[in-house]
Formats: sequence, C-alpha cells, structure tokens
Amino acid sequence: MSFHLILVDAEIEWLPPEAVAGPAPRICCLPGADRQRIRILESYLHRDLMASMPDRHRRGRPDIAHAFLTLALSSEHRAKGRLEVLVHTRDNVVIRFARKAKVEKDYIRFLGALTELFELGEIGEGDERISIEMGTSLQKLLEGEGLDIIIALSPTGKKEDLGTTLSRIRGKAVGILIGGFPDGDFLSPACQIADLAISLGDEVLTVPDVTAQVLAAIP
Repeated sequence: MSFHLILVDAEIEWLPPEAVAGPAPRICCLPGADRQRIRILESYLHRDLMASMPDRHRRGRPDIAHAFLTLALSSEHRAKGRLEVLVHTRDNVVIRFARKAKVEKDYIRFLGALTELFELGEIGEGDERISIEMGTSLQKLLEGEGLDIIIALSPTGKKEDLGTTLSRIRGKAVGILIGGFPDGDFLSPACQIADLAISLGDEVLTVPDVTAQVLAAIP
C-alpha cells in the first residue's frame, strides 16, 4: 500500500510583475548574511501589495505549505518509502520532492529557497532534489500518478473515520488531497475528481491539524 499526500491549490505564487517593475520594486530583502530577495507573495511581507489584490483573504500564504511540508517530509511513512509528498499551487505549478528532500525549517529561509526554486526550476541534487512543473492542472497531475483511489478531505465531505477508511483499502495506491489555503474552498475540482470526499469532523481544522491526522491514520 502506498500513499500520495498532495497539498492542493496551495497559496504559493510568484510576485506579480507590477511588484518588481519600476525604480523601487516592492521586494522584501532578507536580513542577515543571506540577503536573498523574496519574490514569493507573502501576505505579511507584501501587505501593501495585498491590499489591492483579488482573493486577498486567502492569497500570499506559503506559511501553510511550509507547515504541511515540515510535517509530511519528516514523517516515518516517508522515511520508509511509503509516502510521496507533492504540492499543487493555485497557478497549476506542481512541486515535487525527491526521496530525501527536505525544506528549510526557518520560514524566511524557506521563502528564499522557494524563490530560487521558481527562478531555476529545481534546487538540490539526486535524492535531495526539489523541482517544479508549470501548467499542470490537478486532474493532469492525478492522472499521471497511477493512483487507484483518490480521497479529498473537505468540510463538505462525508463524516467518516479516515483510519477506518484506509484500513478497508489495503493494497491500493491512495491519493489524499488536502486544501492548501486558509479560507474558502478548492479552486481545483478536487472533490469532483476524488472517489471519496471525507470530513474529519464538525470543526474546520488548520492544515497542520489535518496533516497530522492523516499521518496518524495511515496504517
């Protein structure tokens, strides 16, 4: 039994052109020795820009992906080779992680690494490589992963114990979709594509809470 844990519609995006054009580009520079420019939209660092953007209530939240990746990439399931971790963004960018790839624990350094990733298309080498694919819809991504069953986690899904569900489908390649945004619903047709839509409870949970529950439910 293998699992793909996919953060869907993650709020990771390149700064819009108007933010970097002109004599005084609105780019936050990292303090300290690294001095890397952050070109990934971040709601706090780029709050002046966010004020005029549509969907500003949910955009500019790479911190959600950071929390998800910190948990998922360091999990026992992944260390044993049973878990693939992917990120799919609002702009249909897919981020892939090689078998031993990790992310920076420090959030600002994580933003710097994301900037480099989007500029170069990949960072790291071999088993530690992280790469991106542009223009890949969620449906196209899922079609290429060879999954037998896809489960979308959503507050609108059927209330069901995830661990019990997973125990009934042993021997399958399972994709589990988690929303990567702070508010609203999937932009991609995640629940329509999925074979099952499951709610983990009556309360709306944070992405770290959902991720932790998924990792605990995997048999």
